[in-house]
Amino acid sequence: MTDSASRTDIAHYAPSRGLFAAMRLAPGSDLIAGLRQAQRESGAQAMAVVACVGSLDRVQLLHADQTGPTPYRGRYEITSLSGTIDPQRQHLHLSMADGEGRCYGCHLLPGTTIYTTAEITLLLLTDIRFAREPCPQSGFDELAIYKRMPMGDFTV
Repeated sequence: MTDSASRTDIAHYAPSRGLFAAMRLAPGSDLIAGLRQAQRESGAQAMAVVACVGSLDRVQLLHADQTGPTPYRGRYEITSLSGTIDPQRQHLHLSMADGEGRCYGCHLLPGTTIYTTAEITLLLLTDIRFAREPCPQSGFDELAIYKRMPMGDFTV
């Protein structure tokens, strides 16, 4: 009999080389729209958020097991942002703190805007592509990872 707590099922795995990119979003910018623009302009088929610092004044989060967004208004410091971005979708988690040091976080949603700045480091994974596909185990669309096929001097 096996201990289910020690079980590991890797659903998708593919190594990749990568290129780092840095960006800064200005006050009033939508955080997700800025990340989506970086993905489009880079042509990356698989991108990860490595680091992000800055501040927000309007935030939309989807908390665990909730059906709708929770809005936050005020000034918040970004304490972390991580996630994956593909050409169609993103899966991003944000942590932020208010002026009293209370932390909030969960799934980042569109409509989250920059207060003073967002300084972001991205990793563009050059040898793979991300997609979202239904997972029969979780019941959600989850990350699928595919190797990109080389075509002459470039990869598709």
